[in-house]
Amino acid sequence: MANIPFLYRVNIHRRLTLCFIFVIVLMLVGNGVLLWQLHLIRVQVERLNGVNEELIEVLRVHTGLLSVYDRLGVLARSEDSARLLKESATLRKGLLDDAQRTLATFNHLPPEMKVDQTVLPTLESIERTLPSHLDAITSAAASGEWDAVRFRIERQVQPLESLSSELVKDVTREVEEQRARAALNISRAERRIFLAVPITGFVTLLIAAGLGVAITRSITEPLGRVVEGSKALARGEFEHQISVIGADELAHLGLVFNDTARKLRDLYEDLRGREEKLRRSEASLLEGQRLTHTGNWRHDISSGKVTTSPEVHRIYGVTPDDDPTAADFFFNRLHPEDRSFVEQKYEKAQQSKTNFESDYRIVLPDGSIKHIHNIGHPILNESNVIVELVGTAMDVTEQRLARADLEKAFEEIKLLKDRLHDENLALREQIDQTFMFEEIVGSSPALQIVLSSIVKVAPTDSTVLITGETGTGKELIARAIHKHSQRSGQAFISVNCASIPSPLIASELFGHEKGAFTGAAQRRQGRFELAHSGTIFLDEVGELPAETQIALLRVLQERQFERVGGNRTLSSDVRVIAATNRDLTAAIAAGTFRADLFYRLNVFPIEVPPLRKRKEDIPTLVEYFVKRYAQKAGKQIPKIDMNTLERCQSYAWPGNIRELQNIVERSVILSSGDTFWIEKAWLANVQPPRQESAGPLPNTLQNQEREIIETALAESKGKVAGPEGAAAKLGIPRSTLDSKIKQLKIKKHKFISE
Repeated sequence: MANIPFLYRVNIHRRLTLCFIFVIVLMLVGNGVLLWQLHLIRVQVERLNGVNEELIEVLRVHTGLLSVYDRLGVLARSEDSARLLKESATLRKGLLDDAQRTLATFNHLPPEMKVDQTVLPTLESIERTLPSHLDAITSAAASGEWDAVRFRIERQVQPLESLSSELVKDVTREVEEQRARAALNISRAERRIFLAVPITGFVTLLIAAGLGVAITRSITEPLGRVVEGSKALARGEFEHQISVIGADELAHLGLVFNDTARKLRDLYEDLRGREEKLRRSEASLLEGQRLTHTGNWRHDISSGKVTTSPEVHRIYGVTPDDDPTAADFFFNRLHPEDRSFVEQKYEKAQQSKTNFESDYRIVLPDGSIKHIHNIGHPILNESNVIVELVGTAMDVTEQRLARADLEKAFEEIKLLKDRLHDENLALREQIDQTFMFEEIVGSSPALQIVLSSIVKVAPTDSTVLITGETGTGKELIARAIHKHSQRSGQAFISVNCASIPSPLIASELFGHEKGAFTGAAQRRQGRFELAHSGTIFLDEVGELPAETQIALLRVLQERQFERVGGNRTLSSDVRVIAATNRDLTAAIAAGTFRADLFYRLNVFPIEVPPLRKRKEDIPTLVEYFVKRYAQKAGKQIPKIDMNTLERCQSYAWPGNIRELQNIVERSVILSSGDTFWIEKAWLANVQPPRQESAGPLPNTLQNQEREIIETALAESKGKVAGPEGAAAKLGIPRSTLDSKIKQLKIKKHKFISE
């Protein structure tokens, strides 16, 4: 900005305003000089007037004295004392009035007017002595001493007249000097006026012209660059950029121009890319039409001309001698049995201005028959009049020939599917289950309490509620209960309530009738129906929606249920085992879980201890998993590193047995020797031993769930899905983990590494 001229840093409006203000100031300065000279002339004129008044007043006093002197002389010669006494008062009054008027005039002269220093004292002397002289003369006249009167007139009054005469001469001389000086000053002022007017006008004009040229250049030069840039853009030179100087409107216009040029360049490149893509798309379309035996057509109503793609020519067997631009050509190719209804459909579509679709046959010149599926729709103008018809013709001969075989095969498959569906579903549920281990491993006191509970409750039909952290083997406990029950010979159906969307959970548990909802193409048995006479395991039962909780409560109370969309009541002979890692007591308090359902499920509660409470089982579990995955990988790993066992026993295992199983499997895959070891970094996040609550599990379950999930999120750096995600580490579906994160209000974004 330091090198940018001042004019370019100011916007055009301010630029012009400053220029006008500067010119006006110059004009005002010139006018001020002129007014000052006129003021000087006026001062000199006032001075001339003042000296003239001074002269006039002095002459008036002098004239008055002469008149007094002459009149007193006449009266003295006449020796008329009465007249002398009478006129002396008048003469005194007139002469004193003239003297006082003269003094007042002198006092009111302008300050710059210099009065002769002798004038005022002389006037004051005349004003002071004349009355006493007149009194002496009148006294002498009254006493008849006329010689004394004449003597006093000669000796006292005549000197005053002489004094006034000298005063007149002095004032006259001073007036002449003042007049000469004023005339000289007026002449000088006039000369200065004659010089100042053209000089100030010329300077003002010169500066205004300079500013005009500078401002014009500051506007025209950027505009010229913009014009040149516009010409460059018109020539297609989208790389052209104009230089931008300053920060005014034209600089902003230049920046906008450069930005627009860049955008036009990007748009041009984009259009070129799109054009290339369009060419490739057209080629792909033609190739796709060839591969799918599909062609497009267009029928212009006004001209009757038909435009088709190359694939239509191939489908209809067009030869160079044929004219495929007429609609009759295609109608003549129609099978005689199909032509009438095809023409009717086509005409009806034109009349009703609607879409149409038809299937028909065509006969080629060699006698072969093809099946065609044709669809089209009208194009209307602003007046709602058909302009043209466009559509697509597809050769479906191969599909039609294979349809019968496909329909027959479909019927056979449908029969087999319906017959095997019920058996296959239960079998698939058991085979596809990914269980944590094949048998319960361990001999710790905490585990012995669980095994003792299994032995006691398994022979009964009582409902069991299994609680515990995720990954502790709740489903394995449920399978053990079923295996040791009187229902062990029947089905064991496992349902993860958290993995099924809420709208489908009722259909999944209780089945649905055909047409019960969109997509219900056939009747389907629910899990309770499939588990008849056996055991159903409801994992994550705390995630059930409220309406499903009511239906489940009915099954537990009345052993009855109805399929979704059905009205027939079905009996249920099923043992229910439920599991959860939620605090159901807190859920009841929050209103998300029914208290009556909880008491129906909590007939025989079993709390599965976390792995950190059974650390003495860790060596046995490690040995078991190493043997299992080594056999699966075809490796021989007879030894286990002691440091690894120590690290395993000191690790908190937030993911419990599932986390241990995953780490052992990973280590077996990476192991290349005969000694099993675990990467130290995998067990680096050792957490301090948790403060276990002395109360029941519902009081601490949510906190434990939150700690486990947050630990897994920290290890996976906030990632939920994927092989390295938290869901995989915890061995639970992603949807289940997402619901848990939302339920526990965990902010997973804080674990994402920058």
